[in-house]
Parts: sequence; C-alpha cells; structure tokens
Amino acid sequence: MIAFLSIYAYTAEMDAGDVDQGWTAAQKTTWYTLSQGSRLLPLTWFQALEQPDNNDPFLLRSHTEKYRYLTDATANPTPLPVGFAVDVQDDRRFSEITRLRWKKNQSSREPWVGMNCAACHTNEITYHDVTVRIEGAPTLADFQGYMKSLDKALRATKENPEKFDRFAKRVLSQDDAPESRAMLTAALGKLVDWQTRVERANETEIEYGFGRLDAFGHIFNKILLRTEGAQQPFNPADAPVSYPFLWNIHQHKKVQWNGIAENKPLGNSLDIGALGRNVGEVIGVFADLTLLKPGPAFNGYPNSARVQNLLALEKQLSTLKPPKWPQAFPAINPDGWSAGKVLFEKHCWKCHQVLKRDDLKTSIRKEMSPLWGTDAVETDPWMACNAYTYRANSGLLYSTPKNFFIGAGRKYGKTEDVADLLATAVIGSIYYRKDELAKYAVNVRSVLLMTDQFNLRKDGARPEQNDSALTLEIPPALFQGKTERLQHCMDEKTSPLLAYKARPLTGIWATPPYLHNGSVASLYDLLLPPTQRPPVFDVGTREFDPQRVGFVTNASDPGYRSAKSSADNTFSYQTSVAGNSNGGHDYGNAQLTDAERWALVEYMKAVGAERVGNDIRQ
Repeated sequence: MIAFLSIYAYTAEMDAGDVDQGWTAAQKTTWYTLSQGSRLLPLTWFQALEQPDNNDPFLLRSHTEKYRYLTDATANPTPLPVGFAVDVQDDRRFSEITRLRWKKNQSSREPWVGMNCAACHTNEITYHDVTVRIEGAPTLADFQGYMKSLDKALRATKENPEKFDRFAKRVLSQDDAPESRAMLTAALGKLVDWQTRVERANETEIEYGFGRLDAFGHIFNKILLRTEGAQQPFNPADAPVSYPFLWNIHQHKKVQWNGIAENKPLGNSLDIGALGRNVGEVIGVFADLTLLKPGPAFNGYPNSARVQNLLALEKQLSTLKPPKWPQAFPAINPDGWSAGKVLFEKHCWKCHQVLKRDDLKTSIRKEMSPLWGTDAVETDPWMACNAYTYRANSGLLYSTPKNFFIGAGRKYGKTEDVADLLATAVIGSIYYRKDELAKYAVNVRSVLLMTDQFNLRKDGARPEQNDSALTLEIPPALFQGKTERLQHCMDEKTSPLLAYKARPLTGIWATPPYLHNGSVASLYDLLLPPTQRPPVFDVGTREFDPQRVGFVTNASDPGYRSAKSSADNTFSYQTSVAGNSNGGHDYGNAQLTDAERWALVEYMKAVGAERVGNDIRQ
C-alpha cells in the first residue's frame, strides 16, 4: 500500500506538471545526448577537473546548477549537464586544438564533450512543489559565467602542481607514467592557450547574466580566430540576447532574432537552410574547424560538425509542440482569457500570427519590425546593428569566392563582413562532409548554392572598398566606434536585417524574460509603457509568477516570493547598460487600461486555444 501511494503521488505530480509537447522519453534522451560535433574538452579531463578555487569536482551537481545548467536525477553526484553531449570521431583530420595526444598509444577516437541544442534550449520552471521541464525553451544558464569558471579551472590545473597531480592520476589512470605526464602537460597547455584566445576575442565589459548569450558575437569571433588574419580586429561580443524558443521553428521562412538565416526545405526531408544555420551554430560552440586558402580548400574545410545528427535533431524539432499551461498552475480565468483574445486580435495579430498548439504545418508569415521608420520597434538595436556592421580581416579566406565554389560570387578582399565569412565557412564545412548527404540523392554543390545564409547585403549593394585597402595588413575600421556604427544602422533605410522578427506567441508563457534581449521580466511588464517597466530586476530563480507571467522578482506578489527565490536571484539586470535596453515594443501601451493588460496576460497563457463553456482547451 505504501509503495502504491508513493508511485501514485509521483505520477500525479508529473501529470500536474505535464506540458504535453509530444515527445517520448526516447526522443528526450536523443535531444539531451546526441552529439552535434561540438568538442570542448576530452571527457576524461572534464570528469577529472576540479573547481578553480577548491578541490571539489567541476561537475559536482551544485556547481553545475550554480550556473543554472540542468542535471537529471541520478545517483551520480557529478553527471554531465543536460545537453553536454559526448562526441567520438576519428580526429586525425582535425586541427591540433582537438587532435590532442596526452598518453602513450592513445586512440584517435578519444571521447570529447561539447554542447548540443538542448544545453541552450531546455529549461525548468517551478511553481510551489511542481517542476516543469520545457523542451525547446530558452535556458536560464549563465554561459559566460560557466565558461569563465571552466577556463579558470583549466588554468589552475596547469599552474598548480598539486591540482595537476590529482588531475593526471584521474586522467591517466593505469597509463600514469612520466612520458604520458609530459604529453598531458603539453596537451593541457595547448587547450588552455586556445581557450585563452577565445576568451580574449570575446572580451566585453557587459555581464550577460542568466539566460542570455551574444551567440552571433561568439560565432563571429570563432570564425576570425580560424581565419588566422594578421592582427585581427576582434569585435566585442557585447549584445547578449535570450535564446529563441524552438517549437514551430521549421514553419518559419526566416529565423534568428534579426531574420539573418533562412529555412530552405527541399521536399525530401532535407532542409539545407536549417542545416546551414545549425552548422554555423556548432562552429560557435566548439566544433573543430580548419579554414584553408583557395586551392587547398577544393574539397571543403575539415570540421567536426555531425551533419546527419544535426539533420536528425532538426527533424525531431518539427514534432515538438508548444507547451501548454500546466494543470498544477492556477487555472486560466475564462472570462479574462476571452477578453484578452479580443484585444489580441485587435492589437497584436498583425505581427504575431496565431497558431493552435497542435498546428505543426501552417507556414508562418515573415513579420520584421525595423529599427527605423514610423513602425520602428525601438527595442535595443545592438544585436541587429552588430551583425550588420562587424567587419574584419579575411585572412585565409582572402580571394575565396563568397559562396565558396570557384565562380560562385565575387572573391574576397582583405576586409569583409564577418557574416559573409561565416557563410563561406558554413558552405565549405558542409561540402567537406558531403558524403553524409548521399542518401538524399542531391547535387550538394547545387543545393549549397541555393542557400542565402547570413547574406547581409547583395553583392552590388555593399560599402565601397578602394583598391589600396586590399593591400593593408590591418583592415581599416569601417566605423570609428559604437556611436558611429549605431548612427549608420539607424540611418540605413534599405536593409531588411536592421530589424527584429516577430513570431507566433503560442507557448510564450514558458519563455521569460521577454523581448529579444531578455530585458523585461514578465508579460505584464511588457504591456506597460516602456518608461514604467522596471529599470532593474533580479534574475536567477526558477520560481514562476503565474500572475504577471514570468520568473519571480521583487515586483511579484508576496505569495509567490520565497526565501529560495530571493537567494537564487543573484544577478541584477540593469536596463541602462547598452545592449540591455527595455525600451520599444510599444504600440499604444499607454492607451490600455490595467484591466485590459491583465486580460491580455491571461490570453497569452494559452494563445491559440479554444473556449468551451468555462474550459480553456489547449
């Protein structure tokens, strides 16, 4: 009887927290563990590594959760975080960064650990005693803080003899001998040197905090590191954004916050546009990549991206439903929901197409809100502006055709848009692994030339570049500073990429904080005039405020706040910092009554649902 009650209680709690996204347990395991080809560090090193300031394991559950990465329930006190996937590949064609040798007679197929989609697109929300896991939701993780801690731990291991001794014993085990220790010392030094270069390239004064990352900044700088350009002018990764939610992603034509990437399904289960987007993503999060000069690059750029796995994950995402409002949360008020539905159709539908929760087929129209003009979105401009204006030395890609293949577009000069260099790297990386596309019976060169990935400007509409500039070792700065760059972005009236993309809001309740840069704590705050939104709020708790719809902050009703939520809210979000603005997305907010705001909040708990009597059916 006791056992029955225990099982029943567990089942009831799980049912109460069920968000019905349509994935089986096996699909969730695939989502959490399938490698994209990301290679951050060897598995045995990760398992042996200590925290930088003490002797505790780096993978200790409490340390992982300090940075809000998720761990699954297991007896193992040092599990890999959710989305930290093990990658096993023959490394003999990889660069020396991941072709490390740290012991005698080492295999070329040593397991490495990197990230896959789930690390950045899985989250948990807690309401009282119920924890809800949301697949495809933006993570709450502090990527910046976690990577700084990891880099510090690696440096401490290299520099502290006692730490290194413990590390070596764990890594080498029965192979612990002077020759292997010397190899491990050299290999660790190479990885530390590389991680230090990456850290310096992305250096910025802005703290991202929980749930944000300047993904494009990191990806762009990773490309610049690989180009090996002389005295490369790295661009600060100083425009952090929230991670986009991934349900319905296959139904969009354009994706990313600024619409810089496109989906391009070919009708045979191959979406070459999505593949390009995902290869670009894995380049940013630790894929091995070797860029080559024209000629040696005829067969593509050697890389570790797992093309088949990326396609499998993208296909699985096409079956992911938006999360429903859980049974364990306070019930949706039907009259408030109905009133909010009327208001949404009047004020919001033009930009935010309404989709039912089980609609995984309807094409989503492209709605871009520009930074300029009478319909300007007026939200923080820096993500879009950085992507549009960042330029650098082409390095190894000098004289490479823009679309990689000979005769495919103009050849690169010494100074180029970083987004263009990324697109070339993506095309060359996919072409290198073209054998993985054999089952699709396509001409890989032809389908890659169909993509328009990361194309900021058409070839005939780019900034002037005089001949003398092509002979300089250091590319001239297109803009002297942030003020000049921002002015250019606000004056540019032709680029569709100086804009942010609107999207359907089905499941939006599960994705706080709001706006593209996570600058608004709750849906209620978003409906206020920008000057009335909280200029400062704390982030870090998973405790949910079902009234305002967002994570619990000091603005939440005392009934939703707790000692734990206060203790977990360790990052203070300052909207006065460049990149953190909470302005914009104001389409007559001041004209809304407070009752209308609350009605809209109620509707956004279940966008696209139906009312039957007093039941809101999702």
